Amino acid sequence: MNKRGLELVLTLQLALEYMDELNLKGLTKKYGNMFKNSIESDLSKAYDRGFEIDQQVMINAMNKKESIISIVAGLSETDCILFTQFAEHFMENIDEARRDGKIYLNKIL
Repeated sequence: MNKRGLELVLTLQLALEYMDELNLKGLTKKYGNMFKNSIESDLSKAYDRGFEIDQQVMINAMNKKESIISIVAGLSETDCILFTQFAEHFMENIDEARRDGKIYLNKIL
């Protein structure tokens, strides 16, 4: 599974888990379940393959993605704008961030 495939699998798996937790009603529930059912079988195969390759990496990746989703969802609009600027700067300089790690984060914080 390539990098993009893994990102899609993890993101959609989180979406499926969140959909299961929500008490959806009416058309939202109907369409949510249709979406969930249409992708779940394909998704579960790829997700299971990832677990077979390295279970701990999959668990860690899911936990980190869930954490960042919760952080962003909890931001006020003002803080979201600030965080977006931080995230964009990080992504524009990701090679430097990976190479220098803590030094990079100290510079932008």
